[in-house]
Amino acid sequence: MSHLSLAHDVVQRLRGHWRRNLSEPLRGRSAILVIQRVLPDEAAARLPHRAPYCLGPDSFRRLLDHLTDHAQIVSLASARRLHRDPVPRIALTFDGGWRDTAEVALRQLERLALPASVFLTTGDTGRTQGDWRMTLGDILWDGIQPMRVRECLGDAGLPLPPPRPDHPSTAYSSALHDYLERLTQQATPWTLARLGSTLGAELDIAPQTLDPFSVRRLESDGLVRFGARGVAATPLETLDDRQIQWQIRQSRRQLGVLCRDPLSYFAYPQPEASLRVRQLAQRCGVQEALHSHAGWLSHRDDPLALPRFPITQPVASSAGRLYDWLLGHL
Repeated sequence: MSHLSLAHDVVQRLRGHWRRNLSEPLRGRSAILVIQRVLPDEAAARLPHRAPYCLGPDSFRRLLDHLTDHAQIVSLASARRLHRDPVPRIALTFDGGWRDTAEVALRQLERLALPASVFLTTGDTGRTQGDWRMTLGDILWDGIQPMRVRECLGDAGLPLPPPRPDHPSTAYSSALHDYLERLTQQATPWTLARLGSTLGAELDIAPQTLDPFSVRRLESDGLVRFGARGVAATPLETLDDRQIQWQIRQSRRQLGVLCRDPLSYFAYPQPEASLRVRQLAQRCGVQEALHSHAGWLSHRDDPLALPRFPITQPVASSAGRLYDWLLGHL
């Protein structure tokens, strides 16, 4: 889409849906976006079981082009400062510390000299497994040792996955999406995390997360800074107070070993944080924390529950959907 067509598309949507803000809809506004993973293959990222969490190189490039046409891409600290600029300030964050972040996403950021923040699950640094859902989804899609995978699922008391066809298609990917959703509803986070760790360790899978050397190299390049989001990706809400405080303190301590200048922000490893979790984070010395509840930054925000807009494959691929998503929360 040309710059002229993109601008026309945005203006039409502003006129149709946000008439009350038409004069200066985004002056002085700031927001934080969160991206889970950027895969090297666009078609792979578009598959139904990956699209809610993954972008491809083309959709990520389009996202950056859409944003840089109508916003300033800034650091987290700059996004948090009050301003009266005519265009919004947008901070980019990545959760999980996936190796793809360095191999795919950061190449595009370097092309445009755009800053970003990466929040690491510090216990997964340099390991084969990352988030259980993505690990299991990749294993099932690729058909890696299906009998062993079924044994692990059965031993964990979990339902078995849909049969894999000889030539997986979008229909199989949709069935995988539904199956992974069912696991999320039926199993405890600890069971699923343990399953992901077991499969990642037993099967011959290349490391999926950033290793310590890559973290230090990226930090030294200057465009990326790193923050902590726990030792494991287990939702903090499922843990007791002692475990929550250990997760927060230990991950920040590990980050301090990995990085020379770690971010003081903490990112919760779940979409939203309860008052209990926020209070425990504060006891651990956290002054500002991020969750994934969509919204623009405001002086009224609880600093321990700063909003972020989750960016999915469909939203990143379309300027119209992107601006509907952002402007819908003004």
